Amino acid sequence: MANTLPESAGITTPQLIGFVLFIILYFPIIYFVPPHQVQKFLVANLVVSSATLLGIMGWAVHANGGAGDLVSPAVEVPRSQVGFLMVQGITSIAGTYTGGSDRVSDWTRYAKHRHAPTLAQLTALPLTVTLVALIGIITTSATAQMFGEVQWNPMIMLQIVQARYYTAACRAGTCLAGLGLLSVTVFINYTQNCVSSGMDVAMLIPRFVSRRRGSIIFSILGVLANPWRFLTQATTFITVLSSFGVFMSPAASILLVDFWLVRKTKWNIPDLYSPDGIYWFWNGLNWRAFIAYFLGMAWALPGFIMAVGGPTVGDGWHHLYQVSFFFGYAVSGGLFYLLNLFFPPPRLGEQVDFKLVDGLVVIDHERVAVLASPHSSDDPRVEKRAESADQAVYIKGLRCL
Repeated sequence: MANTLPESAGITTPQLIGFVLFIILYFPIIYFVPPHQVQKFLVANLVVSSATLLGIMGWAVHANGGAGDLVSPAVEVPRSQVGFLMVQGITSIAGTYTGGSDRVSDWTRYAKHRHAPTLAQLTALPLTVTLVALIGIITTSATAQMFGEVQWNPMIMLQIVQARYYTAACRAGTCLAGLGLLSVTVFINYTQNCVSSGMDVAMLIPRFVSRRRGSIIFSILGVLANPWRFLTQATTFITVLSSFGVFMSPAASILLVDFWLVRKTKWNIPDLYSPDGIYWFWNGLNWRAFIAYFLGMAWALPGFIMAVGGPTVGDGWHHLYQVSFFFGYAVSGGLFYLLNLFFPPPRLGEQVDFKLVDGLVVIDHERVAVLASPHSSDDPRVEKRAESADQAVYIKGLRCL
């Protein structure tokens, strides 16, 4: 298909058509599949994605006659850079999956008991991260030797393969591989981006936005951001994926310090849902966290901007970017602790729990009735049904869409 779009668009006509078709497929999934029903689709997606990735790697190694040069030490690195490059590799992986760990509670809330996700996180996550990275390295190495071009984006790699071997068998193979990658893309976006962002905005303005509506709003904003511009070059693609640590590490550190050191694992649960509670701070914003986050993240920005094609900066700034995960973690966490030490928030050490007994909220052994309404319930099954119908749920007097 001929490209009718200018180069400044950052996308070709076939790619734009594919993107529109993806959106047409994706939005009904957001609307009709609530989070508590997605597990069966994820099991099927695991089988499809595993077969797809292993199939692409097997074809690449077989067609090339080996894994290629990237698996062996073919690139000479100055001794002064070895340590920074090793730490940057750790930073890339840690940063990428810190984003997922920040959002894990959006899914562990559906667990039957608090320890259910622990085994999976300790075993399945490191195993899958290692295996998928290994598959990507071997596949890219083999195709780079075949085509003379290093391409880490599997979708673009399939386009290159089809352009070079435009046969019926090749078209069938790339079609099946493309469908497998489509399945992966849909459910990664759903689980890691869509549901999490929807829950976040529903938490901020529950009177107006439900989890479903929030997911749709952020998906539309994602389209308007022209995401294909981040993927126009392989180097930019890898840099964007590996730089999440610049932004996620300070946030993760602040959350951990707040829970373990500042509050010592004690929470006033009812106050979490009250604008008059101790967590409202200043107009709903904790200035200590903002200062600590910015000062932990800002040092890595010059190196990050250079890495994505910006102006060149000194070696010192680049090294800070390379170790940004650990540097940002230490700076933000330490500064946040000190700010809370010198400017302590109100009522530290206060703990108020709640539990449900016979449909009532129990706070400190006192029963508090739930508002009567057609949809009132503390049963999670009712919450799920209400979410599926986009109805309002009343819990402790708080009306949530």
